[in-house]
Amino acid sequence: MTNQNPTVINDRYELGQRIGRGGMADVFLARDLLLDRQVALKVLFPEHAIDPNFVERFRREAQSVAGLNHPNIVAVYDWGQYSNTYFMAMEYVKGRTLAEHLRREQQLTPRGAANIVAKIANALAYAHRNNVVHRDIKPANILIGENGDVKVADFGIARALDAHHDAGLTQDGAVMGTATYFSPEQAKGEGLDLRSDLYSLGVVLYELLVGKPPFTGENALATAYMQVNEAPKSIRSQVPSTPAEIEVVVSKCIAKDPGLRYSSAEELRDDLGRFMNGQQTRAMYEALSMQGKVTPGTPNPNEATTVMSQVPRDPNATAAMPAVSPVAGTTVMPATMAPVEDLPDYDRAAMNKRNYIIGAVTAGIVLIGAIVFLLSNMGGSSAITVPAVAGQPCDAAKTTLEQAGFVVAVTPVDAVCDGVGLVQTQSPGGGDSAIEGETITLALAATTVEVPPVVGLTEQAARAAIEGAGFVFTRGPDVIDKTFALGQVVLQNPAGRSQLAKGGTISVNISGGTGQVAIPTVVIGQTTEAASAFLQAEPYAFVVTIAEEANDTAVKGTVVRTSPVVGQLLDKGAPVTIYVSSGPKPVSMPTLVGQLEADAVARLTALKLKSSIVYVDLPPTDANVGKVISQGTKAGTMVAPATEIVLTVGRTTPTPS
Repeated sequence: MTNQNPTVINDRYELGQRIGRGGMADVFLARDLLLDRQVALKVLFPEHAIDPNFVERFRREAQSVAGLNHPNIVAVYDWGQYSNTYFMAMEYVKGRTLAEHLRREQQLTPRGAANIVAKIANALAYAHRNNVVHRDIKPANILIGENGDVKVADFGIARALDAHHDAGLTQDGAVMGTATYFSPEQAKGEGLDLRSDLYSLGVVLYELLVGKPPFTGENALATAYMQVNEAPKSIRSQVPSTPAEIEVVVSKCIAKDPGLRYSSAEELRDDLGRFMNGQQTRAMYEALSMQGKVTPGTPNPNEATTVMSQVPRDPNATAAMPAVSPVAGTTVMPATMAPVEDLPDYDRAAMNKRNYIIGAVTAGIVLIGAIVFLLSNMGGSSAITVPAVAGQPCDAAKTTLEQAGFVVAVTPVDAVCDGVGLVQTQSPGGGDSAIEGETITLALAATTVEVPPVVGLTEQAARAAIEGAGFVFTRGPDVIDKTFALGQVVLQNPAGRSQLAKGGTISVNISGGTGQVAIPTVVIGQTTEAASAFLQAEPYAFVVTIAEEANDTAVKGTVVRTSPVVGQLLDKGAPVTIYVSSGPKPVSMPTLVGQLEADAVARLTALKLKSSIVYVDLPPTDANVGKVISQGTKAGTMVAPATEIVLTVGRTTPTPS
């Protein structure tokens, strides 16, 4: 590609330099000629473009991300076919991957790591709400922009939470995920859900804090075994300055049992926000509670925070401080709660002292302000009675208060003041005295309803309960759980008894049965010996048969597929066949004698064969000048790709000087 004759894809995208290369595609910097902007253009390798499974994965990535519009997710603008391959036009993020950032920095400060991971969790929370699980969260798939933006990329193996299977995509020889970062349930080939993404993100956070991931084996199988069976080394034993508050967050993320992890990416994001604000995290509170070390009166991060109302401006008036109607789970703080810059480690004692000083100074300022305010209003404007609007629609209440001369504020701050939301409480209250122009805060009644608990029910009963309560029912992938019988609900999200807006979606996972195991995806791409040993060991104890088949892309001697396919639930000890690559399929040697040299070489190249030319000098009038006189391999012989074929070609006898 040159500047004089640039390649333009589909009359729109002008290709520039290559800026990345992955397992299935090249990534180029390109210019969108229609919208005059830079884009990143991912172009599928031509050898993969002929494989329907690779094309389907490529299409899935484009389709999955195209519907996700979030500042922490790389946007996909367009996708299509070009020549003999496929392309995808994406948002161009000028910067580097988190993996490159980590190689340069070795490790990050706890606040810097928490800040980055909180933004990734924010992206996953949005993807999960839209029913998409990423399944390959790792530093190489996180982009750090020069402006500090953090964006999640590469949804190539993402799946919908309600997809019952991968439509054969696991048969193409690609491991679904990366062994260093995928969850124990991925390693075992079991069903997975959004908590698998949180495990992977916990591994990323561990690596950012320590400088290396918790598990690194000699190969993918060894790493997968460690993910399932071994406990990670303590972070603080490697980096003693790491605060315990962030270590317990990591521990909660990478728990082997999905039920012990955070139940949503929002919960993880909020806990990281608490850590960055010097507050006790939910994970720490739970850890201390299990040890019986929670001090009486310690606020529980799992409970909603009571919001204090404004102090009445009438010095003679006394008003109760009403609490905002609690919402299930942790109240989400505004986006400004966590600093976006990479700050240095904090010192607990210094922070406590600083917070004490700031609190004392703030209290003094408030007290002085109140005294000045009271003195300035003595003998001034007279107090008027606040209209009682509790129980009224928000828009009507707002009109009434504004007509009485007050300014109206609504809580929660993102609530819409319309005719649907009802005022639960007001501050100052109805009948209290207030000064004209004072702000009256209206707390709207919660519009959420309780989620019915359906764990243990059959799918039909769970659907009836969920839809009967006004929610949308979706079924996620089946999971293996020995405590639930085939067909029973093992997991629901959100959890039963929690609060959810009416009309929201509830996803459930159904038990795939007891005593069964799934063929793990991790065996794909492994050597015959390693894969056989893994499948014959516990918990599988499969009876393994080995068969060979030609494969143009897989390394000879490595597993390309299994029968039954990976992910299939089988009884322990069932027979399984693994198909091992015998190398590229042999081709039949064509007849090249009599063809022009260029045509013969082109024919061999098309068959993925190499050529070696031996020239024979002939008189200028000889009919074989420039043609193949003989070929070193007989026509019709079956030869392996990359075999070198010797061609004897005639040429004109050099003229004596």
